[in-house]
Amino acid sequence: MDTSDHENATRMSLSAFWRRSLVVSACALAVLTIAWFAQTVAHAALLIFAAFLVAVGLDGLARLTQRIIPWGRHTAVVITTSVLALVLGFSIAIGAINIASQAPKLKTQVAQSIDKLQSKLDQYQITEHLLDGSLLSSQQASDRPDTLGEQLTSELSNAASVTLTTLTDTFVILIIGVYLALQPALYRDGLMRLFPPTQRDRAKDIANEATDAVRRWLTGRVVSMSVVAVASAAGLAVIGIPFAFLLGLSAGLLTFIPYLGALVSAVPALLVAGLHGYWPMIYVGSLYIGLHIIEGYLLAPLIQKRAVSIAPGFLLSVQVLGGAVAGVLGVALATPIALVIAVVVQLAYIRDVIGETPHLPGDLAKPDTEAEADRS
Repeated sequence: MDTSDHENATRMSLSAFWRRSLVVSACALAVLTIAWFAQTVAHAALLIFAAFLVAVGLDGLARLTQRIIPWGRHTAVVITTSVLALVLGFSIAIGAINIASQAPKLKTQVAQSIDKLQSKLDQYQITEHLLDGSLLSSQQASDRPDTLGEQLTSELSNAASVTLTTLTDTFVILIIGVYLALQPALYRDGLMRLFPPTQRDRAKDIANEATDAVRRWLTGRVVSMSVVAVASAAGLAVIGIPFAFLLGLSAGLLTFIPYLGALVSAVPALLVAGLHGYWPMIYVGSLYIGLHIIEGYLLAPLIQKRAVSIAPGFLLSVQVLGGAVAGVLGVALATPIALVIAVVVQLAYIRDVIGETPHLPGDLAKPDTEAEADRS
Protein backbone atom coordinates (compact mmCIF):
# COMPACT_ATOMS: atom_id res chain seq x y z
CA MET A 1 0.00 0.00 0.00
CA ASP A 2 1.54 3.34 -1.04
CA THR A 3 1.50 6.57 0.93
CA SER A 4 -1.58 8.05 -0.78
CA ASP A 5 -3.67 4.95 -0.05
CA HIS A 6 -2.55 5.04 3.56
CA GLU A 7 -3.46 8.72 3.87
CA ASN A 8 -6.88 8.06 2.29
CA ALA A 9 -7.53 5.22 4.70
CA THR A 10 -6.53 7.44 7.63
CA ARG A 11 -8.85 10.22 6.45
CA MET A 12 -11.71 7.73 6.04
CA SER A 13 -11.18 6.30 9.54
CA LEU A 14 -11.02 9.79 11.04
CA SER A 15 -14.13 10.77 9.12
CA ALA A 16 -15.97 7.67 10.37
CA PHE A 17 -14.76 8.39 13.91
CA TRP A 18 -16.06 11.96 13.80
CA ARG A 19 -19.34 10.82 12.29
CA ARG A 20 -19.79 8.28 15.07
CA SER A 21 -18.83 10.87 17.67
CA LEU A 22 -21.33 13.30 16.17
CA VAL A 23 -24.09 10.67 16.22
CA VAL A 24 -23.32 9.73 19.84
CA SER A 25 -23.25 13.40 20.87
CA ALA A 26 -26.53 14.07 19.08
CA CYS A 27 -28.15 11.05 20.78
CA ALA A 28 -26.87 12.12 24.20
CA LEU A 29 -28.11 15.66 23.63
CA ALA A 30 -31.51 14.30 22.52
CA VAL A 31 -31.76 12.10 25.62
CA LEU A 32 -30.86 15.01 27.90
CA THR A 33 -33.34 17.26 26.14
CA ILE A 34 -36.10 14.68 26.42
CA ALA A 35 -35.27 14.09 30.12
CA TRP A 36 -35.35 17.83 30.81
CA PHE A 37 -38.61 18.22 28.93
CA ALA A 38 -40.14 15.23 30.73
CA GLN A 39 -39.05 16.62 34.10
CA THR A 40 -40.47 20.04 33.23
CA VAL A 41 -43.87 18.85 32.00
CA ALA A 42 -44.13 15.77 34.24
CA HIS A 43 -46.72 17.31 36.56
CA ALA A 44 -48.92 18.54 33.70
CA ALA A 45 -48.61 15.21 31.89
CA LEU A 46 -49.65 13.32 35.03
CA LEU A 47 -52.66 15.61 35.45
CA ILE A 48 -53.74 14.81 31.89
CA PHE A 49 -53.23 11.09 32.53
CA ALA A 50 -55.31 11.37 35.71
CA ALA A 51 -58.03 13.06 33.66
CA PHE A 52 -57.82 10.12 31.25
CA LEU A 53 -58.46 7.76 34.18
CA VAL A 54 -61.45 9.86 35.23
CA ALA A 55 -62.78 9.72 31.66
CA VAL A 56 -62.34 5.94 31.53
CA GLY A 57 -64.19 5.57 34.83
CA LEU A 58 -67.05 7.86 33.74
CA ASP A 59 -67.25 6.05 30.41
CA GLY A 60 -67.59 2.69 32.17
CA LEU A 61 -70.28 4.00 34.51
CA ALA A 62 -72.11 5.63 31.61
CA ARG A 63 -72.11 2.34 29.69
CA LEU A 64 -73.46 0.55 32.75
CA THR A 65 -76.16 3.19 33.11
CA GLN A 66 -77.13 2.84 29.45
CA ARG A 67 -77.63 -0.89 29.94
CA ILE A 68 -80.16 -0.18 32.68
CA ILE A 69 -81.81 2.96 31.28
CA PRO A 70 -81.88 3.69 27.52
CA TRP A 71 -80.34 7.17 27.72
CA GLY A 72 -78.04 8.90 25.25
CA ARG A 73 -74.32 8.97 25.92
CA HIS A 74 -74.16 12.63 26.93
CA THR A 75 -77.15 12.25 29.26
CA ALA A 76 -75.65 9.14 30.87
CA VAL A 77 -72.30 10.88 31.45
CA VAL A 78 -73.97 13.98 32.92
CA ILE A 79 -76.21 11.91 35.22
CA THR A 80 -73.29 9.75 36.34
CA THR A 81 -71.12 12.79 37.05
CA SER A 82 -73.92 14.46 39.00
CA VAL A 83 -74.52 11.36 41.13
CA LEU A 84 -70.80 11.04 41.90
CA ALA A 85 -70.65 14.72 42.85
CA LEU A 86 -73.61 14.26 45.21
CA VAL A 87 -72.01 11.20 46.80
CA LEU A 88 -68.74 13.10 47.25
CA GLY A 89 -70.53 16.07 48.78
CA PHE A 90 -72.49 13.80 51.12
CA SER A 91 -69.27 12.08 52.23
CA ILE A 92 -67.59 15.43 52.93
CA ALA A 93 -70.65 16.58 54.92
CA ILE A 94 -70.68 13.37 56.98
CA GLY A 95 -66.96 13.76 57.63
CA ALA A 96 -67.37 17.38 58.73
CA ILE A 97 -70.19 16.42 61.09
CA ASN A 98 -68.08 13.59 62.49
CA ILE A 99 -65.14 15.92 63.10
CA ALA A 100 -67.35 18.56 64.74
CA SER A 101 -68.92 16.01 67.08
CA GLN A 102 -65.63 14.35 68.05
CA ALA A 103 -63.44 17.47 68.25
CA PRO A 104 -64.00 18.36 71.96
CA LYS A 105 -63.44 14.77 73.08
CA LEU A 106 -60.39 14.42 70.85
CA LYS A 107 -58.92 17.67 72.20
CA THR A 108 -59.18 16.36 75.76
CA GLN A 109 -57.63 13.03 74.78
CA VAL A 110 -54.73 14.75 73.00
CA ALA A 111 -54.03 16.90 76.08
CA GLN A 112 -54.13 13.84 78.35
CA SER A 113 -51.84 11.88 76.02
CA ILE A 114 -49.33 14.73 75.95
CA ASP A 115 -49.38 14.94 79.75
CA LYS A 116 -48.80 11.19 80.05
CA LEU A 117 -45.96 11.33 77.54
CA GLN A 118 -44.33 14.23 79.36
CA SER A 119 -44.57 12.40 82.69
CA LYS A 120 -42.91 9.32 81.21
CA LEU A 121 -40.16 11.46 79.71
CA ASP A 122 -39.65 13.16 83.07
CA GLN A 123 -39.22 9.77 84.71
CA TYR A 124 -36.27 8.98 82.46
CA GLN A 125 -34.97 12.59 82.61
CA ILE A 126 -35.34 12.82 78.85
CA THR A 127 -37.13 16.16 79.02
CA GLU A 128 -34.10 17.87 80.55
CA HIS A 129 -31.84 16.58 77.78
CA LEU A 130 -34.32 17.69 75.16
CA LEU A 131 -34.59 21.13 76.77
CA ASP A 132 -30.82 21.44 77.00
CA GLY A 133 -30.51 20.48 73.35
CA SER A 134 -33.25 22.87 72.32
CA LEU A 135 -31.65 25.72 74.31
CA LEU A 136 -28.31 25.00 72.72
CA SER A 137 -29.82 24.90 69.26
CA SER A 138 -31.72 28.13 69.97
CA GLN A 139 -28.50 29.83 71.06
CA GLN A 140 -26.76 28.63 67.91
CA ALA A 141 -29.65 29.88 65.80
CA SER A 142 -30.06 33.16 67.70
CA ASP A 143 -28.98 35.12 64.66
CA ARG A 144 -32.10 34.02 62.76
CA PRO A 145 -34.69 36.83 62.72
CA ASP A 146 -37.78 34.63 62.48
CA THR A 147 -40.05 34.76 65.50
CA LEU A 148 -42.53 32.05 66.48
CA GLY A 149 -45.36 34.04 64.95
CA GLU A 150 -43.47 34.46 61.69
CA GLN A 151 -42.65 30.75 61.56
CA LEU A 152 -46.29 29.85 62.27
CA THR A 153 -47.44 32.27 59.58
CA SER A 154 -44.98 30.72 57.14
CA GLU A 155 -46.22 27.20 57.90
CA LEU A 156 -49.85 28.27 57.50
CA SER A 157 -49.01 29.96 54.20
CA ASN A 158 -47.32 26.79 52.95
CA ALA A 159 -50.30 24.66 54.01
CA ALA A 160 -52.71 27.06 52.31
CA SER A 161 -50.60 27.04 49.15
CA VAL A 162 -50.51 23.23 49.06
CA THR A 163 -54.27 23.03 49.65
CA LEU A 164 -54.98 25.57 46.91
CA THR A 165 -52.69 23.74 44.47
CA THR A 166 -54.35 20.41 45.27
CA LEU A 167 -57.84 21.83 44.78
CA THR A 168 -56.79 23.46 41.50
CA ASP A 169 -55.26 20.24 40.20
CA THR A 170 -58.36 18.28 41.21
CA PHE A 171 -60.61 20.77 39.44
CA VAL A 172 -58.50 20.60 36.27
CA ILE A 173 -58.51 16.79 36.33
CA LEU A 174 -62.27 16.60 36.74
CA ILE A 175 -63.04 19.16 34.03
CA ILE A 176 -60.73 17.56 31.47
CA GLY A 177 -61.99 14.09 32.42
CA VAL A 178 -65.63 15.10 31.90
CA TYR A 179 -64.84 16.60 28.48
CA LEU A 180 -62.96 13.45 27.45
CA ALA A 181 -65.84 11.25 28.61
CA LEU A 182 -68.45 13.32 26.73
CA GLN A 183 -66.72 13.09 23.34
CA PRO A 184 -64.03 10.37 23.42
CA ALA A 185 -64.12 9.78 19.66
CA LEU A 186 -63.25 13.43 18.96
CA TYR A 187 -60.01 13.30 20.95
CA ARG A 188 -59.13 9.74 19.90
CA ASP A 189 -59.49 10.55 16.20
CA GLY A 190 -57.44 13.71 16.65
CA LEU A 191 -54.68 11.68 18.29
CA MET A 192 -54.77 9.07 15.51
CA ARG A 193 -54.18 11.76 12.89
CA LEU A 194 -50.67 12.21 14.30
CA PHE A 195 -49.74 8.78 12.87
CA PRO A 196 -49.16 8.01 9.19
CA PRO A 197 -52.27 6.62 7.43
CA THR A 198 -50.65 3.19 7.09
CA GLN A 199 -50.05 2.99 10.85
CA ARG A 200 -53.36 4.34 12.12
CA ASP A 201 -55.09 0.98 12.38
CA ARG A 202 -52.24 -0.42 14.48
CA ALA A 203 -52.17 2.70 16.66
CA LYS A 204 -55.94 2.54 17.14
CA ASP A 205 -55.69 -1.15 18.10
CA ILE A 206 -53.00 -0.38 20.71
CA ALA A 207 -54.99 2.58 22.08
CA ASN A 208 -58.17 0.50 22.36
CA GLU A 209 -56.34 -2.35 24.08
CA ALA A 210 -54.63 0.03 26.53
CA THR A 211 -57.93 1.76 27.34
CA ASP A 212 -59.67 -1.59 27.86
CA ALA A 213 -56.88 -2.80 30.15
CA VAL A 214 -57.05 0.42 32.21
CA ARG A 215 -60.84 0.09 32.44
CA ARG A 216 -60.60 -3.47 33.74
CA TRP A 217 -57.86 -2.55 36.20
CA LEU A 218 -59.85 0.45 37.41
CA THR A 219 -62.92 -1.73 37.96
CA GLY A 220 -60.87 -4.15 40.04
CA ARG A 221 -59.38 -1.31 42.07
CA VAL A 222 -62.81 0.18 42.79
CA VAL A 223 -64.04 -3.18 44.09
CA SER A 224 -60.99 -3.56 46.34
CA MET A 225 -61.23 0.04 47.54
CA SER A 226 -64.92 -0.36 48.40
CA VAL A 227 -64.35 -3.57 50.37
CA VAL A 228 -61.42 -2.09 52.32
CA ALA A 229 -63.29 1.16 53.04
CA VAL A 230 -66.42 -0.55 54.37
CA ALA A 231 -64.52 -3.19 56.35
CA SER A 232 -62.11 -0.62 57.84
CA ALA A 233 -64.89 1.75 58.90
CA ALA A 234 -66.93 -1.08 60.41
CA GLY A 235 -63.96 -2.55 62.24
CA LEU A 236 -62.84 0.81 63.64
CA ALA A 237 -66.39 1.56 64.77
CA VAL A 238 -66.59 -1.78 66.59
CA ILE A 239 -63.26 -1.11 68.33
CA GLY A 240 -64.52 2.35 69.32
CA ILE A 241 -62.03 4.50 67.42
CA PRO A 242 -63.29 8.02 66.62
CA PHE A 243 -63.49 9.22 63.02
CA ALA A 244 -64.16 5.63 61.90
CA PHE A 245 -65.95 6.83 58.75
CA LEU A 246 -63.15 9.19 57.68
CA LEU A 247 -60.40 6.69 58.50
CA GLY A 248 -62.22 3.95 56.59
CA LEU A 249 -62.74 6.28 53.64
CA SER A 250 -59.05 7.23 53.59
CA ALA A 251 -58.06 3.54 53.81
CA GLY A 252 -60.26 2.76 50.82
CA LEU A 253 -58.92 5.67 48.77
CA LEU A 254 -55.30 4.81 49.54
CA THR A 255 -55.92 1.21 48.44
CA PHE A 256 -55.86 2.72 44.94
CA ILE A 257 -52.06 2.58 45.32
CA PRO A 258 -51.07 -1.10 45.52
CA TYR A 259 -48.68 -2.15 48.31
CA LEU A 260 -47.64 1.34 49.44
CA GLY A 261 -51.20 2.57 50.00
CA ALA A 262 -51.85 -0.17 52.56
CA LEU A 263 -48.93 1.02 54.68
CA VAL A 264 -49.79 4.71 54.48
CA SER A 265 -53.48 4.16 55.30
CA ALA A 266 -52.65 2.52 58.64
CA VAL A 267 -50.65 5.49 59.97
CA PRO A 268 -53.54 7.93 60.78
CA ALA A 269 -55.64 5.13 62.28
CA LEU A 270 -52.76 4.06 64.55
CA LEU A 271 -52.15 7.66 65.61
CA VAL A 272 -55.79 8.15 66.57
CA ALA A 273 -55.88 4.77 68.33
CA GLY A 274 -52.74 5.69 70.25
CA LEU A 275 -54.72 8.38 72.06
CA HIS A 276 -56.73 5.61 73.72
CA GLY A 277 -53.82 3.45 74.84
CA TYR A 278 -51.71 0.53 73.71
CA TRP A 279 -54.42 -2.09 73.29
CA PRO A 280 -56.48 -0.04 70.82
CA MET A 281 -53.32 0.41 68.75
CA ILE A 282 -52.78 -3.35 68.76
CA TYR A 283 -56.40 -3.95 67.76
CA VAL A 284 -56.22 -1.39 64.94
CA GLY A 285 -52.89 -2.74 63.72
CA SER A 286 -54.28 -6.28 63.68
CA LEU A 287 -57.38 -5.06 61.84
CA TYR A 288 -55.38 -3.35 59.09
CA ILE A 289 -52.94 -6.23 58.74
CA GLY A 290 -55.80 -8.71 58.42
CA LEU A 291 -57.73 -6.55 55.94
CA HIS A 292 -54.77 -5.96 53.66
CA ILE A 293 -53.72 -9.61 53.80
CA ILE A 294 -57.23 -10.53 52.65
CA GLU A 295 -57.19 -7.80 50.00
CA GLY A 296 -53.67 -8.55 48.77
CA TYR A 297 -53.69 -12.37 48.82
CA LEU A 298 -57.34 -13.31 48.38
CA LEU A 299 -59.45 -10.51 46.91
CA ALA A 300 -56.90 -8.95 44.53
CA PRO A 301 -55.82 -12.27 42.90
CA LEU A 302 -59.46 -13.20 42.29
CA ILE A 303 -60.12 -9.80 40.71
CA GLN A 304 -56.92 -9.87 38.68
CA LYS A 305 -57.94 -13.11 37.02
CA ARG A 306 -60.78 -11.18 35.41
CA ALA A 307 -59.02 -7.83 35.20
CA VAL A 308 -55.25 -7.36 34.86
CA SER A 309 -52.16 -8.34 36.79
CA ILE A 310 -48.72 -6.71 36.86
CA ALA A 311 -45.51 -8.21 38.21
CA PRO A 312 -44.89 -6.78 41.71
CA GLY A 313 -41.22 -6.06 41.05
CA PHE A 314 -41.99 -4.09 37.89
CA LEU A 315 -44.83 -2.28 39.63
CA LEU A 316 -42.73 -1.24 42.65
CA SER A 317 -39.94 -0.09 40.33
CA VAL A 318 -42.35 2.15 38.44
CA GLN A 319 -43.71 3.50 41.75
CA VAL A 320 -40.19 4.42 42.86
CA LEU A 321 -39.50 6.15 39.54
CA GLY A 322 -42.85 7.93 39.67
CA GLY A 323 -42.13 9.17 43.18
CA ALA A 324 -38.68 10.40 42.15
CA VAL A 325 -40.06 12.27 39.13
CA ALA A 326 -43.38 13.66 40.39
CA GLY A 327 -43.73 12.91 44.09
CA VAL A 328 -47.03 11.66 45.51
CA LEU A 329 -48.90 12.08 42.23
CA GLY A 330 -46.29 9.98 40.43
CA VAL A 331 -46.63 7.17 42.97
CA ALA A 332 -50.44 7.28 42.81
CA LEU A 333 -50.51 7.00 39.00
CA ALA A 334 -47.58 4.59 38.69
CA THR A 335 -49.74 1.46 38.34
CA PRO A 336 -51.95 2.55 35.41
CA ILE A 337 -48.90 4.09 33.72
CA ALA A 338 -47.07 0.78 34.10
CA LEU A 339 -50.11 -0.97 32.67
CA VAL A 340 -50.18 1.27 29.59
CA ILE A 341 -46.42 0.83 29.11
CA ALA A 342 -46.80 -2.95 29.30
CA VAL A 343 -49.58 -2.97 26.68
CA VAL A 344 -47.64 -0.69 24.30
CA VAL A 345 -44.45 -2.75 24.62
CA GLN A 346 -46.28 -6.04 24.08
CA LEU A 347 -48.21 -4.87 21.02
CA ALA A 348 -45.92 -2.30 19.40
CA TYR A 349 -42.65 -4.15 19.96
CA ILE A 350 -43.18 -7.82 20.83
CA ARG A 351 -45.99 -8.34 18.31
CA ASP A 352 -45.26 -5.85 15.52
CA VAL A 353 -41.45 -5.71 15.56
CA ILE A 354 -40.24 -9.07 16.87
CA GLY A 355 -43.25 -10.97 15.56
CA GLU A 356 -43.87 -13.06 18.67
CA THR A 357 -47.15 -13.63 20.50
CA PRO A 358 -47.78 -10.78 22.98
CA HIS A 359 -48.67 -11.48 26.60
CA LEU A 360 -50.99 -8.69 27.64
CA PRO A 361 -51.52 -7.89 31.35
CA GLY A 362 -55.09 -9.17 31.22
CA ASP A 363 -54.30 -12.53 29.63
CA LEU A 364 -54.94 -15.56 31.79
CA ALA A 365 -52.04 -17.93 32.31
CA LYS A 366 -52.12 -20.70 29.73
CA PRO A 367 -51.24 -24.32 30.45
CA ASP A 368 -47.82 -25.43 29.27
CA THR A 369 -49.30 -27.62 26.54
CA GLU A 370 -51.28 -24.74 25.08
CA ALA A 371 -48.24 -22.47 25.26
CA GLU A 372 -46.12 -25.04 23.40
CA ALA A 373 -48.86 -25.43 20.80
CA ASP A 374 -48.91 -21.66 20.27
CA ARG A 375 -45.15 -21.56 19.81
CA SER A 376 -45.28 -24.36 17.25
